[in-house]
Amino acid sequence: MREMGWVEGRNVTYDRVYAGGKSARLPDLAGELVAGRPNLLYAANNTEALALAAKTRTVPIVFSGFANPVELGLVKSLARPGGNATGIANIGWELGGRRMQLLKQVMPNIKRVGVLVTPYGLKHFPEQQLIEKAAGTGVVVVAALVVVVAALVESGDLDAAFASRAEKRVEAVLTTHIGFFLRERRRVLDLARKQRIPVVAHRSEIADDGALMSYSSILLEQIRAAAQMADKILRGAKPADTPIERPTKFELVVNLKAARALGVTVPQSVLVQADRVIE
Repeated sequence: MREMGWVEGRNVTYDRVYAGGKSARLPDLAGELVAGRPNLLYAANNTEALALAAKTRTVPIVFSGFANPVELGLVKSLARPGGNATGIANIGWELGGRRMQLLKQVMPNIKRVGVLVTPYGLKHFPEQQLIEKAAGTGVVVVAALVVVVAALVESGDLDAAFASRAEKRVEAVLTTHIGFFLRERRRVLDLARKQRIPVVAHRSEIADDGALMSYSSILLEQIRAAAQMADKILRGAKPADTPIERPTKFELVVNLKAARALGVTVPQSVLVQADRVIE
């Protein structure tokens, strides 16, 4: 925003609120922001944007990562949102099958894979089904994978989820495209590291912090695109007429440092696909 001329303390003021990982707090926090009569509201993801939309139909809302905005009723269409919200629509859960394929290339003999999900994700996104479909396409039938699903609600459930994975002899974990797992990535990685379980992640930031691999759109570019959209709206554009954009760039990150710690050999066929390799 500063690059586009919006300097805090000079011509813009930011009122920030944080839920601290507690989704139950979002309605009250959204109401607090709306009561301040802002010119624009920003939300990072689905739950935050929906909480804001429930509090106002007039104040412009810009989001930087919303999956299924049409299906979830936030907007009428991607081309003509038709209301007070617009932003960047995620391409994330659609990549779950691709992440599963990459895991199979690195660990071709794997038999049991854990999938971290939330009840919200299970209800609204078919990512689990895409992962299961990709898991069942082993070249050798006996190598078909058993996908173990654990539903999570809040961060306190992570310990129980990984304890379950130990009991079920899970050999690797996939995170699904829910903001919760990005926010709690260090706890996810710590728990996985204790059990020596590779993690294939839905965001590059998780691979940067220690996951074996990630395949995703580039979050920073989505945030920049949302900032550009916010700039247009603050200068007079209407959310109803501002088309929702989708990411156009994706990256595969391979963390060889994590691979060495786990005793996993990443084949050259995967490395040549990588956009970034962490040594």
